[in-house]
Amino acid sequence: MLAAAAKPAFSPERFAGLMARLGPFERTPHLAVGVSGGPDSMALTLLLAEWAASRNGRIAALTVDHRLRPESAAEAQAVGRWLKPLPHVTHHILPWTDPKPAAGIQAAAREARYRLMADFCRDQAILHLGVAHHRDDQHETHRLRAGHGSGAIGLAGMSAVRALDDVRLLRPLLGVAKAELIALLEARGQAWISDPSNDNPGFERVRLRGSATPETAARDAAALHRLGLERRRLEEEAARRLAAGLVIQDAGWAELDLNDLGPDDLSEDAASSLAFGGLLQSIGGNDYPVAEDRRREALARLRAEAGADFTLGGCHLRRQAGKLQVFRDWGVIRDRLVPVPGTSALWDGRFMVTVAPGLPPHSDFTIGRLGEHGLRLLGGLGHPQAASGVPEPARKALPALWDEDRLIAVPHLGFGAGLEARFRPARGAASGGFTVA
Repeated sequence: MLAAAAKPAFSPERFAGLMARLGPFERTPHLAVGVSGGPDSMALTLLLAEWAASRNGRIAALTVDHRLRPESAAEAQAVGRWLKPLPHVTHHILPWTDPKPAAGIQAAAREARYRLMADFCRDQAILHLGVAHHRDDQHETHRLRAGHGSGAIGLAGMSAVRALDDVRLLRPLLGVAKAELIALLEARGQAWISDPSNDNPGFERVRLRGSATPETAARDAAALHRLGLERRRLEEEAARRLAAGLVIQDAGWAELDLNDLGPDDLSEDAASSLAFGGLLQSIGGNDYPVAEDRRREALARLRAEAGADFTLGGCHLRRQAGKLQVFRDWGVIRDRLVPVPGTSALWDGRFMVTVAPGLPPHSDFTIGRLGEHGLRLLGGLGHPQAASGVPEPARKALPALWDEDRLIAVPHLGFGAGLEARFRPARGAASGGFTVA
């Protein structure tokens, strides 16, 4: 009697169901996937390759070589050899060539990884980038944030869909255990790379992983589901409040009626705090939100003081006639960009700037803040800057083209030529909506 065939460790049909919750997708989808060669990303790449092939689509597998270990280049090439037989997959190695920081190397490597992959997606007009965070990662994130005193928003963990500028970051495996992914690779005879840092007890995540039990996992799963639903509700409410009256100006500042944020006691309202935090991130060009307790204190002050005027989270906040005005805090802007004529770049996390191709290359051309010095120069030239309608705090934070100390162009004030600048913050004021795994 023949033995029954073994059930696949992870079926393509189950994965297709997970992907359907993250759509919609193009008729012939072209997706990217981050693949380090570890078991999680190798399993996701194989599953995505099958999913794309069934839809006549394509996958760009992206391996970031952080160049932190001598063997990293050889490992990246090994990933390429493993993926070469897959007809719908192309492999690309993205090297991290920047100088490495002396401290905070994991955070810096993570930021570089997402930046390099997102840049590739934009260059190739790819809308979706898959990453292999799984259920164990989600539980560790929840417990890590709980240990650091995070609020309900942070405790909800990672969203299954996240906007990464104009790329959709997808995490289809957040509800899948790591053991299932390893079983998938073993069933297919697929090798993978083991990263020694994943077993280093010097990292907090590794210590948390070692202390997990089935009981804590069950509690985490229930809490994550409940908190995820609450976070989605709060984000939808925060977006509704911003949509009711928020006006974002093309000169990079915003205004809204404080009453549109919510009830009288804004400091006690979670949706108000979330909407306020998103607005600070967008105008301030920050990667991470201001701490919740500081947001609540600021909201209480804005409601209580008719002439409130202070800075927070890289922003200059001003209350005038019941309206909240949010400007970039020009004094903390440090971005000084050396432009390449004819190309575009993001300046200060807020403006997409382009120097005209006809501008002669010059090593002393830079793009920086206009600042008080620039305002004085415009005044000395008799330029009617105030006629632009841009408030002075916003003017100081505008991008300007400089040739050493000579002001060349400030496009938002109609001064000079050779520079284009569009307000395109790295993060929108409202979230795209938390997706519960």
